[in-house]
Amino acid sequence: MSKPLATSCSIFVGNVPYDAQEDELRDLFSKVGNVTSVRVVCDKDTRQPKGYAFCDFVDASSVHAAIEKLNNMEYNGRKLRIDWAERELH
Repeated sequence: MSKPLATSCSIFVGNVPYDAQEDELRDLFSKVGNVTSVRVVCDKDTRQPKGYAFCDFVDASSVHAAIEKLNNMEYNGRKLRIDWAERELH
């Protein structure tokens, strides 16, 4: 896993189940730190989830904890892939 040059408080979450809800993901990520926002990415035309999401935390230490504890964790039958996000969600 590669860390971006600037310390980000966001993670990329890949391999998200298509039926996952943002509030469920917020609950999961809240176990490792204070979450400020979660966004499941959807197709702009069909509005169907694309299978990945982003999560913002209050601090970078929560990002480290999420990557360390939740990467490759099975969630609703799929192993989540968690890494540093390229930029914040703002």
